[in-house]
Amino acid sequence: MNRGSSTERSSSTKVLSSNTNGASSGGTIRSVPSDSSHRLDLTPVKSSDSTSSRNGNGNMPISRGHSPIPTHTHPPPSSLAVRQSPSPSVGRSISTEFGHSKAYPGGHFPLAEDTAAPNQQWSSAVGRANLGKSGRVIERLMGENDMLKRDIHIERLRAEESKQELKMAEAKTEQMVNDYEAKLHDAVINKTLLKRRERQLADLKSQVDGEKSRADRAQEAERGWREMCEQAKEESMHKIDEATTYAALLEGRNKTLSSHWKEQGAEIDRAMNKMRKEIAAINAARKEDDNRMNMLQSLCDQQAKQVEILRKEKDDIATAFEKYQHIQEELLADIKAKARKQEAENEAKLEENRVVLGELRWAIGVKKNLRDAQ
Repeated sequence: MNRGSSTERSSSTKVLSSNTNGASSGGTIRSVPSDSSHRLDLTPVKSSDSTSSRNGNGNMPISRGHSPIPTHTHPPPSSLAVRQSPSPSVGRSISTEFGHSKAYPGGHFPLAEDTAAPNQQWSSAVGRANLGKSGRVIERLMGENDMLKRDIHIERLRAEESKQELKMAEAKTEQMVNDYEAKLHDAVINKTLLKRRERQLADLKSQVDGEKSRADRAQEAERGWREMCEQAKEESMHKIDEATTYAALLEGRNKTLSSHWKEQGAEIDRAMNKMRKEIAAINAARKEDDNRMNMLQSLCDQQAKQVEILRKEKDDIATAFEKYQHIQEELLADIKAKARKQEAENEAKLEENRVVLGELRWAIGVKKNLRDAQ
């Protein structure tokens, strides 16, 4: 289409080269400034302004030294060829010199209506527009050029908007990555606390085992003291029985001696004194044994009290340990559940961000391919 248009423009410039200032050495026509009715605008164009600007003077200005170009009696075509926009969601308005604007179905911008006015001119730089096919081609090319400029501007705006959206998505992704790293740091801290609690639990277990061993040793010592007390008691009772038997025997002998051998009274008295001393010694030894038994009994009672206190402490420690273990298990279960839940949420968010980033990249690639294809 561009090659055919350039051929037609080159042929038309041979006729209009003396009347226009836009003809170049290569046979192409440069765009010249004109009123607002000849440009592509995003606002509706009023035909009264364009008509007044064109019909204010009956004849268009021409080059010096040449006669004016005769005009045709037939008006130019009332409608322009509208090129389809690369994006179906964007519309445009084409302001023409032939009437009011109307809405284009591809977007929200108005297009020029197909109302034609006879004896209208195209541009002050080229001459009259109703010259035939060349004038229509030139006008169509100018309109398409303006439309292409509008499309380029719109695509640039879209590219800027896409860049802004990409920057926002990257910032959001970076924020989520920072949140994930912070939560991962919290998880590491919780893991460290968990290991510390496990070490404390192991220390408490070792303390409980030590208390158990101490209680076992105390029970063994108590059994040993009880056995010693019973053995000492049995020995004392045996000695008391022997002393009583011996005293009875001596008393019988004394009676026998006193009845049969009165003459030996002195000897018997001496023997009795001796026996009394021995009995006193035996009684003293018995008292010592009683004192020892009392002391051993008090020691046994003290050991029994200590064993009872240790057993009570053991029960208290076991109860406190069970409570502590139950609390620690609940805390560890909550921490592990929260850690697993947080990790699953972080993975889901990262996956969602990857999907969104891929869709944005795909959309940018599609737009780039559309621009390359156009």
